Amino acid sequence: MHTLHNADPRRLGPFRMLARLGETDSGVRLLGRRVGAGPAVEVTLVRSALADDQRIRARLRRDVEASRAAAGRWVRSAEDADLDAAAPWVAHAYVPAVPLADVVRAAPRGLPEAGVRALGGALAEALERVHAVGMVHGGISADAVLVAGDGPRLTGFHHARLPRRGADGGDGSGGHEAGGGGRVGGERAGGGRAGGDDAYDNDTGRFAGPAPFLSPEQARGRAPVPASDVFSLGAVLAYTACGRPPFGDDAPPQVLYRIAAEPPDLGSLPASLAAILTGCLDKDPAARPEAAALRAAFGGGGERTAPPRLPSPVVARLAREAAQVLVLEEPATADAPAAAPPGGRPAPGTDGEVLTGEELYTAATRGEGHNRARPAADPPPSGTAAASRRAVLTTAAAGAAVLLAGGATVAGWVAGRGGLSALTDPGRSPRASASPAARPPAGTAPVARWRFDLTDATSVPPLVWRDELAIITNAQEAVALDLRTGRPRWRRDDLGTDGTPEPISRRLALVDIGGRLVAFDAGDGHQRWVESRYSGTDLTFKTMLSVDADGRHAYFTATGTGGAKPPAYVVAYDTRARRERWRSRLPAAYGDDIGAFPARRSLIGLGYPGGTVELISLRLSDGHQEWRRRFDGVDTGDKLGISPTRGLIYAAHGARLRAVDIDSGRQRWSLDINSYATTKSPLGHPVVRPGPGGRGDVLYVSDGTKLVYAVDPDHGTELWRSALPDDTVWKATPKLSVSHSGRTVLAAVAAGVFALDARTGGVRWRFQESGGELLEEYYVYPAGSSAVVAHGAAVFLLPVE
Repeated sequence: MHTLHNADPRRLGPFRMLARLGETDSGVRLLGRRVGAGPAVEVTLVRSALADDQRIRARLRRDVEASRAAAGRWVRSAEDADLDAAAPWVAHAYVPAVPLADVVRAAPRGLPEAGVRALGGALAEALERVHAVGMVHGGISADAVLVAGDGPRLTGFHHARLPRRGADGGDGSGGHEAGGGGRVGGERAGGGRAGGDDAYDNDTGRFAGPAPFLSPEQARGRAPVPASDVFSLGAVLAYTACGRPPFGDDAPPQVLYRIAAEPPDLGSLPASLAAILTGCLDKDPAARPEAAALRAAFGGGGERTAPPRLPSPVVARLAREAAQVLVLEEPATADAPAAAPPGGRPAPGTDGEVLTGEELYTAATRGEGHNRARPAADPPPSGTAAASRRAVLTTAAAGAAVLLAGGATVAGWVAGRGGLSALTDPGRSPRASASPAARPPAGTAPVARWRFDLTDATSVPPLVWRDELAIITNAQEAVALDLRTGRPRWRRDDLGTDGTPEPISRRLALVDIGGRLVAFDAGDGHQRWVESRYSGTDLTFKTMLSVDADGRHAYFTATGTGGAKPPAYVVAYDTRARRERWRSRLPAAYGDDIGAFPARRSLIGLGYPGGTVELISLRLSDGHQEWRRRFDGVDTGDKLGISPTRGLIYAAHGARLRAVDIDSGRQRWSLDINSYATTKSPLGHPVVRPGPGGRGDVLYVSDGTKLVYAVDPDHGTELWRSALPDDTVWKATPKLSVSHSGRTVLAAVAAGVFALDARTGGVRWRFQESGGELLEEYYVYPAGSSAVVAHGAAVFLLPVE
């Protein structure tokens, strides 16, 4: 279940769209709910590029007519449709369900006999209704069966052969010939020709279903009859019982030959079940049981049909999907725009405001690119001794177990609310009305409040402006997204850059574009002024470093002229007076490769002379160099984090983490953090943030084996470690961030965004927009109780607490 894309409609007919369920070859599947009240629906919307294809419209029309005619407990019927719209759509009753093939994959040796009988009884009952109204389904296969918590749903009626309509509009069908030689109907709905003497879909020229589930008469090129549906159902149930189709699943010609000429392979099924399925799979249509007799043989019928026992992973998946639907239906998110998340860096005020507190910065390895020293959260000094924290060691196995346990918890919780089906219509659940604000339990990933697609991928931190906008940039454009709705307030291609805009006043933000400083109005995106003097005359602009908290001064590097190695400077630029305040020449060994951040009275620069790490302090008032310090054993290959509040620099060198005192250069502590891990892996950037419950700060770091560690930043004591499920081959180190409350650690990798409990390291949930192994990394930027998540060109607002 995914958030709606930009182009997805928010309203279709009487339904309001809630989420995107997936895509098909011809359209998209959307989750919706009738405005006001009513059960959830699954809406199939044809792509606009295919809307003029009359064959697709005819198939939809046939599906609507046939499913309504056969409507019943086990048939997914069409609730509403507009087949004459510019982009036609059909709405079916929604129930959390998975394809039968996924159920079989979760139980590769097949379901137990009781489960097969439960599915067989329900599907035979559905088939009985289909035949009772004079129809032939014609396309029963594993693809046409969905499995919900209470039983299966028969779909795929676009292949159905409808009864012939007489001149008076009545049913003009004359029955079916014995022996399989007869045909049903003369004209298909939508004006198509009645099924001829072949086993193909007349509209597409393809088989009316996968080859392993066709009947012998269809394999021989003849039209299906009711007995053909029984054969196909027998093949589907044999596949469910054995874990493989009874006639194989290799090349279609070989499969069709076996269907027509060879007996089925039923393995070692129980004799009673094998006897039923053997009768369904008889080559002679006349020898197969009718649907009613088949239902009776399975012991099904009406309310007597018991739900099947499904594999645990399937139950957990159904429950998670049901829980996500419940979240989408909450009044706070369903009927009103989502509240803007608190937090984010506030817009600067007027002149005279001063910097309060100090910020923690992280620095990349030399050569990883510009804008390395970025301001993060502002951790206040810790007033609680680190010794008061309880050290919890979370093993790798425990981290993965939390997710599995979460699935079982969700399943039990859903069952307590009245079952999976009850969640699709809150009116049916006795507990839903009593607790409308109930939230799904641990293990259920939150549903993004919105999704927006940029023109190109971004990995640049957004600027959260006044808790209203997220200003996001990439090389192509800048866009300001309304945090409540995800819709663009403005969008401009003249502000495209790989840097994050910095706020400099209550209205303006500053960004460097092609060596120019550009100030623009954050409310509408219009440029207000441009500084171009550093474009190759006296100084040439190189890299934006940082901006004061009040926005009064911007700091950047620039190079001079002359010589084989031009001198490099740090420039302080007054954004109010729009003039240079001072420039300070950097040591020759630095070049222009430096990161810098403003402290209370100094600009602290981080350089890499001679393969070592050095800090330099420049006085904010005039740029005068106050001091320079090197740190033994800290080199350019280390991942660094700096805490001006503590006066410490944290260096991750390989698998070892160290804290070094900035004033003295002495090592405060050292920790071989993954010394007893199975495989040592280099650490990523250390991050220090306020811990949960105001109990002091915590240092978080991760490695390439997807282990996340929590460490006491003052003493170097490990508090816990947690393993993220590693289902990709990409060994990139997770990027860590922490929610503003300090309760949730967010770890972003290509496999998704993981939320960890900051107290214990337990994995709470994983958010992943798409399944499978992906190349694109996720990037997470906390914003109050939510987070802005970027994945390739897609941007989401994700509630995290």
